[in-house]
Amino acid sequence: ASVAMAFDVKFERVNEELRCQVAMNVDSKLGDIQRQQQYNEDKASAAMASDVKFEGVNEELRCQVAMNVDSKLADIERQKQADEDKASVAMAFDVKLERVNAELRCQVA
Repeated sequence: ASVAMAFDVKFERVNEELRCQVAMNVDSKLGDIQRQQQYNEDKASAAMASDVKFEGVNEELRCQVAMNVDSKLADIERQKQADEDKASVAMAFDVKLERVNAELRCQVA
């Protein structure tokens, strides 16, 4: 009986040690999980901040592209007007040249 009691006492101590080790392992794993969760939340938060900043950059780029397109369209419109003006001057010159030629023909005749 004495040996059995000693064995029970020793077995109880082993069980207590195992319970402590299990509790420490559980605490350690919970700590790891909490750290991983915090890390994931921090990454998500940084990604959201990056998305917001990227959206701002995208908006700026859209504005710059729109301004460039407007500027190019205005350049094209000015060039078109200049070409039309040149064509109009050339036509007027051709008409005047035709009159001069007609006058010369009359004089020659």
